[in-house]
Amino acid sequence: MQNRRIIDGLLRAAGAEDVAPTLESNSMIVLFSHIRTHQWASVMPAMLVDTLGLADTIRAIPIVEPAAIHTIGLVVPNREVMTPLSAALIAEALQIAPILETGPTGR
Repeated sequence: MQNRRIIDGLLRAAGAEDVAPTLESNSMIVLFSHIRTHQWASVMPAMLVDTLGLADTIRAIPIVEPAAIHTIGLVVPNREVMTPLSAALIAEALQIAPILETGPTGR
């Protein structure tokens, strides 16, 4: 995963120097449990605050500058027999990829 590298680069681009994380986790639940102590902050998708019903106790502050856009890929084995989860993921990716390439306005 490249999240740490991406976040560090964005913080540097915004002028932050010598940022040293005190906790790193691949688990959003772990991050939320620390945030709920009101002694931590985290970088994570704001949509999760609403999804998990934490909007009353946690404030999401959008990061708007600098803009962060990254191309991602999906790599799966080319096999006849595919797990149902992989097949569903590929079907969804094929459906949404054209929308992502042109943007929501279709341009």
